[in-house]
Amino acid sequence: MKIAFACVENSCRSQLAEALAKKLYADSGIEFSSAGTHPAKKVDKGVLSMLKDMSIQWKEVPKTFADIDKPDVVVTMGCDVRCPYIPGVKTISWEIPDPKGKSQEQYGEVKKLIEEKLVDLINKVTKP
Repeated sequence: MKIAFACVENSCRSQLAEALAKKLYADSGIEFSSAGTHPAKKVDKGVLSMLKDMSIQWKEVPKTFADIDKPDVVVTMGCDVRCPYIPGVKTISWEIPDPKGKSQEQYGEVKKLIEEKLVDLINKVTKP
């Protein structure tokens, strides 16, 4: 099973979701990645700061869908513009608020929301 988290710039919410999924579900057998339709040059500083505080070493860079293996499931974070569509791939929309440029407290709220949604996602994709 391959799950990709998607956001236009792939620099904030999708990167955070990928990092959390890889940490929390490392033994699940699921491959996690993230991608965007118009990737930024760098991962958001607020995300990097949060991951560092969690002792997560993160060296990923924003990617496009051409840079990752085709996923079985795409989880969109809540796009302001048209979200990505990949034929034959199940799409789930989370509608996560974008904390980019906001306080670390708001990044923390987004992190908590992503963690909650990850539990539901993993339950859905691992149950027959």
